[in-house]
Amino acid sequence: MATPDLERETQQPAPARARGNPSALFVLFGVVAAIVAAIVVGLSAAQALVLLGIPDPGPITTYGLPMVRAVSEIATVLTIGSLFFAAFLVPPQANGVLDVGGYRAVRTAGVAAVVWAVTAALMVPLTLSDTSGQPFSEAIRPANLFAALGQVETSLAWAWTTVLALITAILIRLALRWSWTPYLLLLSLVTLMPIALTGHSSTGGSHDMATNSLVLHLVAASVWAGGLFAVLAHAWRQGEYSDLAARRFSFVASIAFVVMAISGVINSAVRVPFDDLFTTTYGRLVVAKTVALVVLGIFGWAQRRRALPDLEADPTNRGAFVRFAAVESLILAATVGLAVGLGRTPPPPPATSPSVLEVELGYNLDAPPTFMNLFFGEWRFDLIFGTAALVLAAGYAIGLWTLRKRGDTCRSVGPSRGSRDVSSCS
Repeated sequence: MATPDLERETQQPAPARARGNPSALFVLFGVVAAIVAAIVVGLSAAQALVLLGIPDPGPITTYGLPMVRAVSEIATVLTIGSLFFAAFLVPPQANGVLDVGGYRAVRTAGVAAVVWAVTAALMVPLTLSDTSGQPFSEAIRPANLFAALGQVETSLAWAWTTVLALITAILIRLALRWSWTPYLLLLSLVTLMPIALTGHSSTGGSHDMATNSLVLHLVAASVWAGGLFAVLAHAWRQGEYSDLAARRFSFVASIAFVVMAISGVINSAVRVPFDDLFTTTYGRLVVAKTVALVVLGIFGWAQRRRALPDLEADPTNRGAFVRFAAVESLILAATVGLAVGLGRTPPPPPATSPSVLEVELGYNLDAPPTFMNLFFGEWRFDLIFGTAALVLAAGYAIGLWTLRKRGDTCRSVGPSRGSRDVSSCS
């Protein structure tokens, strides 16, 4: 769907077509994430289940699970980022059919979605092996697999992820028009949810805050990392509208960075007390992930100040942008591996055992349910719906202010017989 800010770009002659294939880069990102995840688990979490009294399931599960999970995460963000790229960062043709850049991004998303489905399917027996302490060879046997599937919440979540990712991959193969891409993007984000709603954040006290912050964190991270991978691939291929895609992504990445930072702080504050940040393995991994996020923010700022102006001045001058984006992508891939290792590391135990209400609701209801308490006392801000309400309200206020500043006014039009008052804005 062409937009007014594309009029200048659409009049320019098309640059040279793609000369590079970024597939090797994506494989490299997956390898980096898998190696980092395995190293972190080897240093910090390999004996976690043994310490909890669960038998060691063997090296295939101990190291294979985080490595497969890391590859799955890379495939996830690549699927989401490529669909986001095709939907919002480059225009389609005038007839609504995907242009070359959007088509390539959608096809990349299709391959990534297949990898996502395959790795999610592998995570089902790996998770069963990890939970039960049985070797992977035993967990993957059909009799054991189907008998235990419904009893382990995380394995069931991975099974749902497999189904949804496979459906996403099939629908992507059918997509040729731009109008499909927003819906495919939404479906890929829905595919994130089964895993987002399980794990450390879904249990214990304040799990409402922890789960909601994790959902926001994962969505922002997927759009940021996946979008960067997609923009890098497009520039690597010497695709059209590289300057437009980079400019649009820079704005989205800034928002995603803020959302990731705030949601990450909230999630970490729920899981680990400040005093444990430097004295526990989990806390030190949180600090390491925070440092990585800061480094990524510095790279993004430098790219916006140095590489992006060069690309906007000359859309064929992609060298600096590709170099910055490639290094930033490698750091993001390593951060994905670090996050997987963090997810495999048990958080420090709470100072006090949570009550039944905290386990069920995430917080206590200490006061009786009177009118005043229900409406003014016993309530909590919802990170997803509350934030959405604030963003929509702010958007409405900004829109109204913009109309007023532009000189538009609204007036009431008197009712005709049998009709109600209506407003007219001009």
